[in-house]
Amino acid sequence: MKKFYRAFGLLLACLLLGGTLQAGDVKNVIWIIGDGMGPDAMGFFMQGVRYGGLKDYPDKVSHLEQFLQNAQWGLFFNNTYDTVVTDSAAAGTQMATGRLSRPESVGVDYNGQPAENLLELARKQGKAVGVISDAYVTDATPAAFLAHVPNRSEKMEIARQIVAFEPDVLLGGGLKYFTTGENKKLLSEAKKKGYRVVKNKKELAAVKSGRVLGLFSDTSMPMAVEMHRYPKLPTLTEQTQKAVELLIQNEDGFVLVVEAGKIDWAAHAHDAGAWFYEMKELDNLLQYVQAFADKNGETLVYLNADHDTGLGAFAYRHVGKQKAMQKTAQGEVLYGGDVDYASFNTFAQLEKQQSSLYYLEEELKQLPAEKLTPAYLQKRFDEALGMKVDISKFDNLTDVSGLFEQLNESRGLVWATPNHSSLAILSAAYGPQADEFAGVYHNTDILPRFKQALGWSDK
Repeated sequence: MKKFYRAFGLLLACLLLGGTLQAGDVKNVIWIIGDGMGPDAMGFFMQGVRYGGLKDYPDKVSHLEQFLQNAQWGLFFNNTYDTVVTDSAAAGTQMATGRLSRPESVGVDYNGQPAENLLELARKQGKAVGVISDAYVTDATPAAFLAHVPNRSEKMEIARQIVAFEPDVLLGGGLKYFTTGENKKLLSEAKKKGYRVVKNKKELAAVKSGRVLGLFSDTSMPMAVEMHRYPKLPTLTEQTQKAVELLIQNEDGFVLVVEAGKIDWAAHAHDAGAWFYEMKELDNLLQYVQAFADKNGETLVYLNADHDTGLGAFAYRHVGKQKAMQKTAQGEVLYGGDVDYASFNTFAQLEKQQSSLYYLEEELKQLPAEKLTPAYLQKRFDEALGMKVDISKFDNLTDVSGLFEQLNESRGLVWATPNHSSLAILSAAYGPQADEFAGVYHNTDILPRFKQALGWSDK
């Protein structure tokens, strides 16, 4: 009899444990999209945390690295219907709908026909849905989950379709698309639909239930490197925490899409400091999301990117005899006489940055030539970088764009392109049914894999 009870207990345990692995046991989904976050951005950030001696990471391990160590990895391609390289609109659309599309198209397939997306399917299953972007909510990636338009430039129409779709939570930038021109009464319409409209961190914190529409800036939210100047604005992590707090009140679960949208912006601008800060913001987000998933037990977390931007990295370079002598005098280690293999100290320099170099470059380009004195340029560079970099050693101080290129060159930072690349993208899934996202696939396979993980029928 004892053997019978022991065998029965083992069988029951196997059934119970097996039940946790069945498709359909995923109740909630948090999908984090790092816009422009290719493997280069992920590796650059994790290496900096490990070896850069950064004050915010005394344990030398990023939350991104911890997440990846415990996640199921995948690698996917993101080509469109007829192009090798994609943009955010087509990439977002293909990920959201599982249908091939074309560049600049939002929520429509390559024939221009509206394609049903993940959030529309989730709504049919009774789930609460939400979208967050630290860029602006009418931008290409979030729009792919909320609207169906031929071109990503149709932001006013996208805003109208967002309100018509009625996501339970919508947070980010883009206020002007809901308050100007033909959309000047759109917020009033949203309020009639039961939305609480909030515009800062304090107002967001006060929301305890119901629908919320948070629009915290006219266009995009500030770059992460400049968020210290905007204490009244919620961070991406704070927005996500509030979204989860509200969405989890739905007994049938939720699907939340979170875009870390400005990794792409920093890479387009070849601004390594801003790039690092945007990754740091995503890192903070992962700390919260992974802890929530561990505690909740019914949440699948999926991290990926829409495409790579910039292909940024360190590279070694021959600096010449004179510069080699200067660097050696400063205590830097060179090999082969004049070969600079780049220093880990650069990561600590990036951590000191206070402003977006892209915005600084644009500002300087608008100034008259007589204003751009060496002293003024040095002052503005020191302020933006949070440290002194002697630009008097740079060539041709009147070439503003050239100054920023020389800054990167002096640090051993190189970028292959100011645009997107066709580089295959890493994904990482964590939680129940994470193995659905292992292996090599295409971004149109993402939605079918979510449907499988959630136990949704194609009928």
